[in-house]
Amino acid sequence: MATELDFVTAARRAGRWVIGTFHGNHDGAKIVAISTRDDSAPLPYGWECSCGIAQRFPSEDGVFRSAWRHVHPPRWRVWARRVPLLRRLVQPTARLQHPRVA
Repeated sequence: MATELDFVTAARRAGRWVIGTFHGNHDGAKIVAISTRDDSAPLPYGWECSCGIAQRFPSEDGVFRSAWRHVHPPRWRVWARRVPLLRRLVQPTARLQHPRVA
């Protein structure tokens, strides 16, 4: 839980409003994604994940759904990462590729 507090505190100190948090895991590592609002940015709404991936949006529409899907990927995408035969059938997107956790 200390990671969540540090991540949220860092966003607030950077001048962004934290409008939501999402908890999940990637390949067994616990992660936190926070949705933020930054009025000084051209795309004010967005989310950032503790795994290093982020996305920005022009309006609040889609921010929560996108963050939720990032933190809780569909089961078939998880299977495709683990089973080599299924990898050919699923084209990975950049926001769903995560670095390996040692």
